[in-house]
Amino acid sequence: MSGFLDPEGREYGIPTWPWRMAPQHLRTKRQLAQQDRRPGEREPQAQVMRSRRGRPPMVARLYNAEKAVPKRESSEAQLAALQLARWTRSVAACERRGIDASDMRAVIEQTHADLAARRRTAIRGQGRERTR
Repeated sequence: MSGFLDPEGREYGIPTWPWRMAPQHLRTKRQLAQQDRRPGEREPQAQVMRSRRGRPPMVARLYNAEKAVPKRESSEAQLAALQLARWTRSVAACERRGIDASDMRAVIEQTHADLAARRRTAIRGQGRERTR
């Protein structure tokens, strides 16, 4: 067996198992994300390690799946801002390659103005209260 077996965490500071040998209730952030969940606690509960020839061992941090919580959902404003950022990046890429993107730039400017107007009306309706 591998030298990484340390379920009590004496040697590595947190419980450690060899690659693919961790208990079933422990998952990586990526595994939790596949289930539309995120870690419920900030710090990892354990880790798995795998040796690599001549390099430091590969480490995967593990979180308790039983304490995982659902992922937060993005608001409409956040999704719109991300779309605007993607469009802006696309226009910049087109211009770098010498492609005319003036039509797209006009759409971006109009969308930016629409978002700003929506924000102003939302702020008036809420009385400037913060959500966080």
